[in-house]
Amino acid sequence: MQNTTNQAPASTTTPAANSVPKNDAAQQPLTPATVIDRADALFKDRERFEGAELARSNKALYKLLTQVYELFEAARADIKCLKAAVKTMSEKLKERGVKIQSNTPALTVFVRYVFNSDRKRAYAYTQTLMAAIQQEVQPTKLANFIESQNGVEECRKQLVKKDEAVQKAAEIKAASTDVCDTLKSMRAVATVTLPKSSVSFSDGAEFAFIVARSLGNGQFELLRAVPHSTKAMHSSAVKELAKDLIVQRNAADKESKDEAVEDSINEAANGASRKVKSGVTMKELQAA
Repeated sequence: MQNTTNQAPASTTTPAANSVPKNDAAQQPLTPATVIDRADALFKDRERFEGAELARSNKALYKLLTQVYELFEAARADIKCLKAAVKTMSEKLKERGVKIQSNTPALTVFVRYVFNSDRKRAYAYTQTLMAAIQQEVQPTKLANFIESQNGVEECRKQLVKKDEAVQKAAEIKAASTDVCDTLKSMRAVATVTLPKSSVSFSDGAEFAFIVARSLGNGQFELLRAVPHSTKAMHSSAVKELAKDLIVQRNAADKESKDEAVEDSINEAANGASRKVKSGVTMKELQAA
């Protein structure tokens, strides 16, 4: 009788359908081609389960966002790599019918490339990642960060809280302090005597108020002093002076801001191996 021994076939490991290469810069040298390859892998992964798993699972979404975040952080460590990768992504997005403008952040290009989403959705995802970057959240902690903020939308709102209204309030507060300091130390333009005028102060008010008629060209007719000065009047006047100071500063700063952008571009061009700022735009990359 012949003895037969059945040997089990050698096991073959097949990658899971939705597995994505890790965005580990140590695995292979990071080049524009590897950035695109990894982004393409993420794009295909998103396509495979977007209609099912991604729609139901926040964890799946957070995983993809984490991988996009990791890839972007690795790419922006080298401006030449980032510039070439974003250029290729933009060209491929154009083929898909997605227009990328010169002021589009490079991070948004990564997001739109992987998610192939509309502008509103890409904006929400980009703002979420920018909020994480601003708070120095590491990519490995991104999912926990999003969950702690009650989701993508709340993360987006967290960044948007620093919108124009909040920034304006902060600017006015800072400018008001400067105005008060200046008023306390500045030299008087003129000293005048108004007949039958006396002023009382309350609530910590420091300045008196005089009613004047404007004649234009910087000329005023002083009519009379307001007999009682309050903290509310003081605060209101200082606030208006602060607003005017902000307008003056913004006008003066415009030229210096333009110079700062140019310096940033030059710095990026001269330091190709240095890490690029997270909010770098297409225009700045093209000029680098």
